[in-house]
Amino acid sequence: MADNDKTFEKKLSRMEEISKTLSDPDTDLLKAVSLYEEGMKIASEVDDELSKIERRIEIVTSRPGERPDGVITEEYNG
Repeated sequence: MADNDKTFEKKLSRMEEISKTLSDPDTDLLKAVSLYEEGMKIASEVDDELSKIERRIEIVTSRPGERPDGVITEEYNG
């Protein structure tokens, strides 16, 4: 497993921890706000990483002469 994969997994794990703590009614308000901010930062980072992965998959799975957005880039010789 690549280091990026480990980091991604750690971020997801941390988000789960934060979610559990925020769900606990005994978590005080200031701690909850701090955890929420941390969780939103991590969520943004994870979203960015997923977007990059999605783009890589689109490139790998596109047919030759076709852009990942479906636009044909080669001449039609029908």
